Amino acid sequence: MPKENNNIFLVFLILVFSTCFNSTTLSETSTKLSVRGSGQIIPRFETLKFNEVRLRKGPSRDHPIDWVYKLKGLPLKIISEFDDWRKVEDFDGVNGWIHRSQLSRKRVVQVISSNSEIKSKPNNGSDILALAETGVLLNLERCDEIWCRISTQNIKGWILRDNLFGILENELPN
Repeated sequence: MPKENNNIFLVFLILVFSTCFNSTTLSETSTKLSVRGSGQIIPRFETLKFNEVRLRKGPSRDHPIDWVYKLKGLPLKIISEFDDWRKVEDFDGVNGWIHRSQLSRKRVVQVISSNSEIKSKPNNGSDILALAETGVLLNLERCDEIWCRISTQNIKGWILRDNLFGILENELPN
């Protein structure tokens, strides 16, 4: 009889542990990043629509202003949504809430490495068209796994995607 009790106890432990691990997995996958939001993929990137945009501590105009951005086109990562409010994060890790009316879906990237080479073709051996300094904003046209096609008012070329903020790691924008 003691051997049967050991087997029953062992089966009981296995069931308890598998239930605990399954419930942890279920609760992790059911975490909501969007509550009555846009239904778009999160995370994603959008840009500031205006030259002055207020970042708030919470998702309403009743929440205090934490930061004021003064750079139209700055890319921000959307990390959560609540109704018409987007929780965003900038390159420096500053995060807060911005109303969706203050954001644009226009794709712009921010250079994060000084003296980033803008090339004529997507390869290291091609001609250097320009050097982009940290903080410069560039229009994003498309990317492959290594290079991104960018443009400004005067230049169109290719830049290494590792030098840019405004693209998700596995994203291939066209």
